[in-house]
Amino acid sequence: MLKITILFCLVLALTGYRFRLLTMSGAVLTLVVGSGVSVGFGWQGLAVLLLFFGSSSLLSKVGRSKKQVVDTIVEKDGARDGWQVLANGGVALFAALAYTMTQEASYQLLFLFVIAASNADTWASEIGPLSKRDPWSLKTFRRVPAGTSGAMSVIGTIGTIAGAAFIACTASLIFSLPIPMAVLITSIGVLGSLFDTIFGATWQRVYRCSICGELTEKRIHHQTPTSYVSGIRILGNDAVNFLTSGLAGGIGFIFVRFW
Repeated sequence: MLKITILFCLVLALTGYRFRLLTMSGAVLTLVVGSGVSVGFGWQGLAVLLLFFGSSSLLSKVGRSKKQVVDTIVEKDGARDGWQVLANGGVALFAALAYTMTQEASYQLLFLFVIAASNADTWASEIGPLSKRDPWSLKTFRRVPAGTSGAMSVIGTIGTIAGAAFIACTASLIFSLPIPMAVLITSIGVLGSLFDTIFGATWQRVYRCSICGELTEKRIHHQTPTSYVSGIRILGNDAVNFLTSGLAGGIGFIFVRFW
């Protein structure tokens, strides 16, 4: 069975690369993360991972014309690269390997907490820009362009809750978890997305384009190097995603381990 799931991960990675959903580094890391999760949690873990990446990829295609403005702001658009895969799946891979060595159920829950947090944030990022009104910045409490890190909207918040609940409910069916655990997974997922919004508003690096004068996460804008404005220089979007999902997952892990 393990050989089959790893072969499936290989096919998935190649398919993602073929259809430009993944870069070469993204395909390689997808194979690594998927195989590691398969070793730890079998087909059940791989199914949860597929639900995350599959639903995220489908949502990214919704409202593409409206999201073109967002693509000029966010650090990365288009195919996922290796860093993006690690940012969303690195802690999940650690949880799978830890579970393999210890067989502790808390590591299984850590895996689900992290995926729920990543999915909540991703759904918010994909659904939020579809709002008819610009979101509010947690930093300035003013409306900012859709796609700005650290901003919230009503529809984006709904996407956050739906994304976390989607993973919690499907994972509970797959792993036969009780309803209270599904509620906890949803809560941790929403918490992770909230952390991402807060850190995005305060810590994530921001640049300004010298051509159009707009704030952006990109180092190059209008084919011209941008100027650093604020935030921690080493904290890009991938680093913030990794930190926030890991932090939320860690909080959930401590809760189930010691309470």
